[in-house]
Amino acid sequence: MSLNTKGPCAQCGKMYSKSRASSHLLQCIAETFTPSESTTEGYLICVSSRDFPSWYWMYITVPKNFTLRMLDDLLRDTWLECCGHLSAFYIGNLDYSSHPISGDGSQSMNKKMGQVLSPGLKFEYTYDMGSSTDLKLDVIATLPACPYDGITLMMRNNSPAFTCEICNKPAETICTLCSEKTCTKCNEKHSCVVNENDTYMLANLVNSPRTGKKILAQNIQH
Repeated sequence: MSLNTKGPCAQCGKMYSKSRASSHLLQCIAETFTPSESTTEGYLICVSSRDFPSWYWMYITVPKNFTLRMLDDLLRDTWLECCGHLSAFYIGNLDYSSHPISGDGSQSMNKKMGQVLSPGLKFEYTYDMGSSTDLKLDVIATLPACPYDGITLMMRNNSPAFTCEICNKPAETICTLCSEKTCTKCNEKHSCVVNENDTYMLANLVNSPRTGKKILAQNIQH
């Protein structure tokens, strides 16, 4: 399915596609914020779904003195969290785990951003090693001054406009067995529901690369 989403800039409210977001944000941040003794250097980072990068993406600013664990928290809170699953960043040839085990080679997420990141670096992240959701992260640029003290969501995709695969109206649910999307009126006609004589496999569509995971629909808010 060919689908590209847009999202609003947190500073000016203007809508941009993923491909135009980085240049706009760098300009918008530079025009809005002036470095001072109290500001912190950081990075502008693009985060996107590995499998659906044009559907689910966001741009964030991260201070250099913040840790990977703080970034892990933001990714969980914004997109992923359901049951406290394990997660890990893969940077270069090192793994930074939410629960490192002695002897397995994994590192702690307590490393600061400035110790492991640099402009142009591309790295990966996985949440839930059993039913995984995989993300790609690109360090777009160094910021002489982060606009806010913490890790900040500067732009995020609006919900993809999926259509019901039965009637072509806006879809509201997704089948966790076959990934077909339907509206609520057509749920009973969906083949998996008909075959199973139950709707247990249907989950609400949510604005997250983890959509379609049954547990997500039970725990995450739009």
